[in-house]
Amino acid sequence: TDGNGASGARAFSVIISSAITVNPSSLPSGVVGNAYSQTISAVGGSGSYTFSVSAGTLPSGLTLNASSGVLSGTPSGAAASSFTVTATDSNGATGARAYSVTINTAISVNPASLPGGTVGSAYSQTVSATGGSGGFSYSISAGALPAGLTLNTSSGVISGTPSTAAASSFTVRATDGTGA
Repeated sequence: TDGNGASGARAFSVIISSAITVNPSSLPSGVVGNAYSQTISAVGGSGSYTFSVSAGTLPSGLTLNASSGVLSGTPSGAAASSFTVTATDSNGATGARAYSVTINTAISVNPASLPGGTVGSAYSQTVSATGGSGGFSYSISAGALPAGLTLNTSSGVISGTPSTAAASSFTVRATDGTGA
């Protein structure tokens, strides 16, 4: 209503959406040349969501599926990438989360083979790793060490005194400081 008593009216409709939260809170590291796939989801808002990178850059070789929220591909370069993913609901409401993903160089476990040992004679060989980032921890991921030998999970030393004559097959896994 103006100063002369004239008035005008208009009806409005406003939609108040619940807050949208983008999940998960963080994404794992990846390895150059190894397939990567993580699903980013959203809760809150209403209807379906579309996902987009609203700031920063995805690691090279990865793409974000706008409808499913799947971040996938094969990383092609080692680097740390920071980016923000925004979820938009069917009413246009948005929620966002910032992520940082490190892509590490491939991890190689060395040497290519280990020498044989003799029952009753001390045995000591070191397994090492290259690539990745940070320090390494070592574990037996398949098979079993020869009877009498153990693996030092911090140093990678396989040592002990073999107690039984036999052929043993096992896999040593090296895990870096980022879990790669």
